[in-house]
Amino acid sequence: MNCPSCGTANPVGTQFCQNCGAYLTWEHEQEQQPQTFIRPQAQQQAGMRMELDTAEVSADPGGNARAQVTVFNTGTRVEQFRVSITGTAARWATVTPSEMTVYPGNSAAATVTFAPPRSPAGPAGTWDFAVEAASTVSGLHEARPGRLTIGRFQALSAALVPPATRGGERTQHVLALENQGNAAEDVWLTAADSEGELRIGLPAQVRLRPGKTEVPVDVAATPATFGLPKRVTFQVVVTPGGERPITVDGTRVVVPRFGRWPLIVAPVAVAALVAIAMVALSRSGGDAAAPPAAAGQGEQSAGATPSAKGKPSKKPGAKNTPKSTPKRPQPVYFSGKTALRGGAAEVSVPSLPQDAHIFLTPDLTAISGAGVQVADGVHTGSGFPAAALRVTARADASFRVEPISGTPPEDLRFSWLVVDKPSGSIGALPFQAGTGRIPGGEKRVDVSGVQGVGPQSVIILTVGGGSQDVRVDRKADGVFTVATADGVPAASDVEFDYLVVDPSGGGDGPDKAAAGFGETTNGQVGVDGPRLENGLISATAAVLLTTDSTAFQDDPGSADAAFAGVCVVNQGSGFATVEPFFVQRPNVKTPYDWLVVT
Repeated sequence: MNCPSCGTANPVGTQFCQNCGAYLTWEHEQEQQPQTFIRPQAQQQAGMRMELDTAEVSADPGGNARAQVTVFNTGTRVEQFRVSITGTAARWATVTPSEMTVYPGNSAAATVTFAPPRSPAGPAGTWDFAVEAASTVSGLHEARPGRLTIGRFQALSAALVPPATRGGERTQHVLALENQGNAAEDVWLTAADSEGELRIGLPAQVRLRPGKTEVPVDVAATPATFGLPKRVTFQVVVTPGGERPITVDGTRVVVPRFGRWPLIVAPVAVAALVAIAMVALSRSGGDAAAPPAAAGQGEQSAGATPSAKGKPSKKPGAKNTPKSTPKRPQPVYFSGKTALRGGAAEVSVPSLPQDAHIFLTPDLTAISGAGVQVADGVHTGSGFPAAALRVTARADASFRVEPISGTPPEDLRFSWLVVDKPSGSIGALPFQAGTGRIPGGEKRVDVSGVQGVGPQSVIILTVGGGSQDVRVDRKADGVFTVATADGVPAASDVEFDYLVVDPSGGGDGPDKAAAGFGETTNGQVGVDGPRLENGLISATAAVLLTTDSTAFQDDPGSADAAFAGVCVVNQGSGFATVEPFFVQRPNVKTPYDWLVVT
């Protein structure tokens, strides 16, 4: 112990310094005693690691495929993880278990099962997904990407409606084809009869999208002048790629021009005429001295011929001049609203040429008006809203509408517009219409050579074939770009109809239209946003909408992102509320082009 006065070191226990005699206090003893330290408790740490055993998964339609995800707890606390699947393949995925508790230094595994159905709802192609694990304790989050490849299967049926027709020169059947597979099919059509008496007209090749397609079949014959009807059988052969041909039997009853009655009646008529002539000749000999007819009897006024009612008719050679009736110009478009029943709708129109263009926009007003919550339960996610619609079949005076994928809500309404000319005007708005295609494996295509298209043009799109919705991606002078709405390369060819409208047109008349641009709120379904307002909008007006991402074309990050489709959720006098189908981009407003047709 050191003396506090002189600093001399003294033995332990000494009370007085051996050098200066100063008193050594007990406090100094305590200072010299060894100190006991308590080690501070280590701070809790959070950490995780995630592994996916395979990033490439393949599944056959109607089968399933699995991937295993393992979550490691590399921290010092107990974690509770939730595992979920996102991406375009998420609609076929389940996770077991979806929640798991992992202790420090341990791991837990979950199985991801993909089960695409054996139906058009499981389209062939490659679809992306991401397995995500998130901690509900520390907020840790990781994701691992992957791809699901769905195999292709073919299921084709054919029938002739009606199976038999009866007529003279020409009759018509309908070849009803149904593609129940999960990809578009190119089929080749041939037809012939065993006797070579029929001329059968039908297209040589048809592309069948999943769903029903009707192909007109004209059957012509050269009927005999007299005789009995003749029964001729024929066959239509449908040959799909990679499958055995399907043969459909038909019957054509060829009716003669005059039938067999002239052959029976003619001899009788000749005999009767001969008998009458002989009687007339025998009477003419005794009637030579008969008095002449009374004056005026049996005669008509000079220059007149008898008419059917006994009145003098016009002189021979006189021409009747019919009154000219001005022809009313045939409309170039039809529009309206209707609803799905049992997942589909048949829409009747006065006439529907095969090259007519059809445009559709879903309308949720009937659903929200019935008190049903318009939220995620009404839609599917991952870029495939159940309300996205397309035309699956058409006939001479009707067309069929079904969802692109998924199960739509019952009584889903939609606006429709049929344009049967490549150009003209809709309510004094000049338009041009046509078709385009995004090839399989691509996600956008340029449509060029469209006169009048420019940055201010309104463009309405509707899918005619394929399993993905589309959007407008770019507008320039004479060209515009169409892309898949989800930003994912097309699994198969995506065919679409387009309508380019000049929104600056206008005019008076019973049929009017208006067009322009709008945007939704921040992608949240059910949130009141800026309404589309226009004096032509009524509860029954057709409102056509298309997502337009041209405002993001200079943003590389947004150009390839998924964009939501848009639909009408409320419509009244002078306004319509437009919102996205699903909540996938809550921080981005969805711009759109609109067209209102009265």
